[in-house]
Amino acid sequence: MSRDKFVVNDLPTVRETRWVAVAIIFLICATACVSVTFFADIPVSWHVWAAYLLVVPALGLLLLSILFVAKGQDRINRAPFWLGFGFIVGGIAFDLWATLFQSPDLALEGNRVISSLLSSDHNPDFIYVYGLGLQSILCCTMILLWAGFLRHRRTWFDAVMDHGPRTFAEFLKASTGGGRLTWRQYFVPRDSTELLCVYHMLLWTLPPMLLYAAAFRWYVALDWFEMVPGPYSTAGLQMVVGMAAVIFAAFFAWLYREFYIRSTQSREAVNSV
Repeated sequence: MSRDKFVVNDLPTVRETRWVAVAIIFLICATACVSVTFFADIPVSWHVWAAYLLVVPALGLLLLSILFVAKGQDRINRAPFWLGFGFIVGGIAFDLWATLFQSPDLALEGNRVISSLLSSDHNPDFIYVYGLGLQSILCCTMILLWAGFLRHRRTWFDAVMDHGPRTFAEFLKASTGGGRLTWRQYFVPRDSTELLCVYHMLLWTLPPMLLYAAAFRWYVALDWFEMVPGPYSTAGLQMVVGMAAVIFAAFFAWLYREFYIRSTQSREAVNSV
């Protein structure tokens, strides 16, 4: 893609989607903050209110994910979409089925949100509706974010290559939104003009985050059948950390492949002039 086409077509996409990226990251952080309270030693009634509060950022993320997909300029490649769809939906469905199969009354459920509702004498029917509803929202949001990543992937890489990275390190810096920054500004920003581009940060974060979240659901489902160590045991922690390491290694290998292909194409385009 020529520089002129990037400036006319792709740059507005980055600008127009930036506020969506900011809102998505904010709500992800808000959800994480609410979730942390379930591990705190506070009254159960507070946990119950936190469970109710989780619905708000969850619905917000769902709506923003729809908007994120709509603002993408690329067509979705069917193969990676359906592979991601199957991995995400399969992991969540397998985990839900394993939970209901092994503990229909949810008495053995280790999810802190569900256990908080159980300990506060909520009606089991309400807990089922709440749990399945929240899981459905989560599943739809993850699928939409995956589709959004695929629709924005080319725009993201075109914006990265517009900074002319000559090494893989420079490519990584640009891919996280620091293409216009020096290395000092990248690691030690002194004002708001030296902050990373949030659009790039979101696109960089989505693949490993979504893959790990889905892989973890497969893992905890297997834990119900005692096929893997519990995720909170020493061996289990080693397994989930190793799983994250494998996902990030594959992600960096994919980024290097994109860098190599696009750098080669850029050199060939220059040599052909």
